[in-house]
Amino acid sequence: MLAINQIVILIVTSVCAVIDMRTSKIFNVVTFPAAAIGIIANFVFGGWQAGVMAIVGWFLACFVMIFPDRKKKMAFGDAKLMAAIGAFIGPGGMLLTFFYFSLCYGAVAAAKFCMWFPWKQFFTVFKVLGVENAGMAQNSIDTANVSQALKSPIPLGPIIAIGMLLGMLLEQQTLAFLGFKTSEVGGFPLFLRF
Repeated sequence: MLAINQIVILIVTSVCAVIDMRTSKIFNVVTFPAAAIGIIANFVFGGWQAGVMAIVGWFLACFVMIFPDRKKKMAFGDAKLMAAIGAFIGPGGMLLTFFYFSLCYGAVAAAKFCMWFPWKQFFTVFKVLGVENAGMAQNSIDTANVSQALKSPIPLGPIIAIGMLLGMLLEQQTLAFLGFKTSEVGGFPLFLRF
């Protein structure tokens, strides 16, 4: 059963997912207050240790989502949403969310590529020319639509929401699979619940 903070952040990410699908943006008016509420609520309901870990979750999410991406391929609204998740459910919950988000994003990107790739032309070239001569017919495959489709952005809000839900539902199984015996570090909880 999900805790109150998990239900609240699930609602927030669902709202952001719908907004992102419709507008291709995740607004600060949702993510900033959500992060602040998550940190304050963890201090109030979980004590100072939970509050500190909420802040650590927020900073860790910012680091994971922003620092490695120097060319800004990922929009900052998505990073702020992930930071709000870290503020609500802690660094462990945020990392599980990021793990499942990455898996889901890879699947969506692969499906998008497969949907737009001109498979019929591709197999026709191999059938007509044979496999050994396929390199000569490379220019006969029209990849303009594929290039254009792959440049169009994928809304990350829904994928983050799915990743968070999977992280919450599969938390124990994932931790056991990865070999973790405890969900605390030095007495500080990695997964926050209230």
